[in-house]
Amino acid sequence: MLLEKLGLPEKIINILKSGGISELNPPQALAVKKGLLEGKNLVVASPTASGKTLIAEIAVLRNFLEGGKSVYLVPLKALASEKYSDFSKYKKIGMRVAIATGDLDETDGWLGGYDLIILSNEKMDSLLRHGVPWTKDISLIISDEIHLIDDPSRGPTLEVVLTQLAGITKSQIIALSATIENSKEIAEWLDAQLVESDYRPVKLHRGVMYPGDDKYKVEFKGRKSAIPLGSEIDTSLCMDTIQKEKQTLVFVSTRRNAEAAAERISKDVKKLLSVGDRAGLKKIANDVENTLGNPTKQCRRLARTIENGAAFHHAGLVAKQRKLVEDGVKSGLIKVLAATTSLAYGLNLPAYRVAIKDTKRFSSGYGMSYIPVIDVHQMCGRAGRPKYDTEGEAILLAKSRGEAKALWERYVEGDAEPIYSKLGVERMLRIYILALVSSGYVRTRSELESFFLRTFFAKQYGDINSIAGKIERIIDELESYKFILVGDKSEFISKEFMPAFQLTQDMELRATKLGKRVSELYIDPVSANFLLSVMSEEDNAVQNLMTICQCIEMKPLLTVKKSEYEDVENELAKSDIESPDVWDVEYEDFLSSFKTALMLKEWTNESGEDMILEKFGVTPGELYSKTTNAEWVLYAASELALLLGIKEIANNINKVRLQVKHGVKEELLKLVTLKGIGRVRARRLYAAGIRTAADIKKTDEIALAKLLGPKVAKEVRQSAEQ
Repeated sequence: MLLEKLGLPEKIINILKSGGISELNPPQALAVKKGLLEGKNLVVASPTASGKTLIAEIAVLRNFLEGGKSVYLVPLKALASEKYSDFSKYKKIGMRVAIATGDLDETDGWLGGYDLIILSNEKMDSLLRHGVPWTKDISLIISDEIHLIDDPSRGPTLEVVLTQLAGITKSQIIALSATIENSKEIAEWLDAQLVESDYRPVKLHRGVMYPGDDKYKVEFKGRKSAIPLGSEIDTSLCMDTIQKEKQTLVFVSTRRNAEAAAERISKDVKKLLSVGDRAGLKKIANDVENTLGNPTKQCRRLARTIENGAAFHHAGLVAKQRKLVEDGVKSGLIKVLAATTSLAYGLNLPAYRVAIKDTKRFSSGYGMSYIPVIDVHQMCGRAGRPKYDTEGEAILLAKSRGEAKALWERYVEGDAEPIYSKLGVERMLRIYILALVSSGYVRTRSELESFFLRTFFAKQYGDINSIAGKIERIIDELESYKFILVGDKSEFISKEFMPAFQLTQDMELRATKLGKRVSELYIDPVSANFLLSVMSEEDNAVQNLMTICQCIEMKPLLTVKKSEYEDVENELAKSDIESPDVWDVEYEDFLSSFKTALMLKEWTNESGEDMILEKFGVTPGELYSKTTNAEWVLYAASELALLLGIKEIANNINKVRLQVKHGVKEELLKLVTLKGIGRVRARRLYAAGIRTAADIKKTDEIALAKLLGPKVAKEVRQSAEQ
């Protein structure tokens, strides 16, 4: 529908037209009709690529032109970066756009000066815990991928953040969702109008593929086709797609499967590459292989597959490698991308076809089970993107006609499951009860109860009776940790002020300084209590690493294989760390914690990513994740020790934290903290007898340039002189 016919403000019409938009598609027009520009809350439930982002853009433009502040909440850092890129075009009209997804112990006061702030859900949660003042100025909240409220790890954060923001602001809330069974229920919870549509600008064909007598059969609703038998089913589909001058995204269940599929498929893909393709792919492959100082087996494997026109994508790659692969796909050079299901959310990559090879995944305690329909629909939604195609195909790969029929009934004909609140999980309740009390958002038991009655959990279950017992236990638990105080108001105020209060039986909840700091540090109260209970003045790096590896924030831990038991137990015996008896149920988890600590110690001993991959089976991406988590928990432990006045323990822990952060032995710490010096350059300087900033200042500039190169030497000297 034409913009003018929808009654949009002239300024917004002009801005949209300058970007080449003269009309809105059905869900966008429906959003306007349901109050998008009148400040009404909306839940927009429509397929991937149906134009939900433009709905958010129009709301942000309206809010900006009226002088309001907007926040855009996303579940993933990669999605935050993509949205920042999308909205940066509005800087030309004076909109100040910021992004923050990092440090969870920073108030980031500078964000208050921006008109649009793009945040991860966790970063928004952290800012609320720190009580940043500008949250009261928010007048528009965009919540992207709100259906992830169903996710056990991410969902509770989003649910609490939205409940809290709705209580402290009078913001318009625009929630964007995939098509789900109970979108109406989410709309009712948010007091929102429901904008529901099955519109998709690029027609999506969903179907199945299975081996026939002489060809692979491909069946969609209303049409059938066939592909010659020959290679494996996924390879045959990818080759057929390349011959159509299109690209394929292959979804598999594990990182190992992604690597194996990409490597296998690439052997056939290389036969169809042009001379120009080969040259471009060689450059990408070279950049990928040399991302790290010393290439790992994984780096070389990825480089080889890229040279042949395919690639794999998963969390085991470092961020720079993932970006190089994504750019290679966007450029059209990489013809096939094999990925784990995490790629189903957010990133906009051109794939005419999506092939879903694995429809089951392993989960602890349940074994192999079918992937939820909503996840498969998200994968399917990656096929056929508006910027690249007029149609797309999403194909489930089956081993037989019978399996194809079952997949058709479950995923092609089946509706996405309803989503459910995961806030009732005790660990999540514990974390957020402390957060709500420590931020001062709730001050009494009745206020705490009132908060939970406003959550999606209460909306779904009618009340909070099912978790009332847990809440009581958690309050007692937090009180026993000395993180909160429980009592009537008279216990928290001096007697001279007592007459000013009307005392009631409602018990007051107050966070102690320790409890408030635990919440700000964004760690589980159980982890914090454990850290406080085992703090020791002993300066032992392995012991400190072992301590943090027993915290839930470090999970998943490295698994100890049967072939490794003897070696790990020998190392444990040499460490003098007390362990449970071998028959204790905790013993295996303890060994996993110890193996993870050994891996971190190997990193601080300056072993390279290649050595750690070889010895521990930890990929560079996993290593980054583990060291980042370890650094954070060590930082939290150091801060807690400092708060208690145990300075020597805080210093010892902080020293290990810096070693983990930079991957160096203690002797290099004075060098790696200087700008421009990493672990390799620091070791080079140390070997040359240059061991402190003072040594750098005394070293002849020519000698320094020989060690580091002229440009780096100049930067390092400037850093040392500051």
